[in-house]
Amino acid sequence: MKAESKLEQLFIAELQYNDQVDVKISMDGRTGDLIGRGDGVVKGERINGTMTWAYYAESCAYLWVKQGQEPPPDLRLCKTNPGGFIKTNDGAEIRFDARGYGFRGADASRPHIWRLTSALQFQTQDKRYDWLNTALGVWEGEFDEIAGKATYRTLIQLHRGKGDAS
Repeated sequence: MKAESKLEQLFIAELQYNDQVDVKISMDGRTGDLIGRGDGVVKGERINGTMTWAYYAESCAYLWVKQGQEPPPDLRLCKTNPGGFIKTNDGAEIRFDARGYGFRGADASRPHIWRLTSALQFQTQDKRYDWLNTALGVWEGEFDEIAGKATYRTLIQLHRGKGDAS
């Protein structure tokens, strides 16, 4: 049977930087500097709950911004490596790790807005969500460095063989 795959929206994440949040994520394989951490909510048809996260990035202009300095004009792209946990409303814990890119000021009229995209991997011990352990995800969204808020649309790639339920 030939397997088919397609992207499906999993949730929308609305996140806020909050350096008071204590997030314990493994540094194994993670690169870059810690540029912040925070919390937020995830809302979707299959997953709803809260998220805590830590955000790492390489050569990132946001480190300049956090220090109250204007980054050099050629420092607009950074490699991102966030990770964290989703606590679902029904009590499951889902870990996520991401790798991607952030681009500052793509719209010259809004230089403080970042466009972000990442590939996601999920891990959980909860049997109700073990389908996430074999699903790859992507998220794309915006980060407003002045407000410290981000919104991501999260999609997953599910693989199905012929005859599997959709």
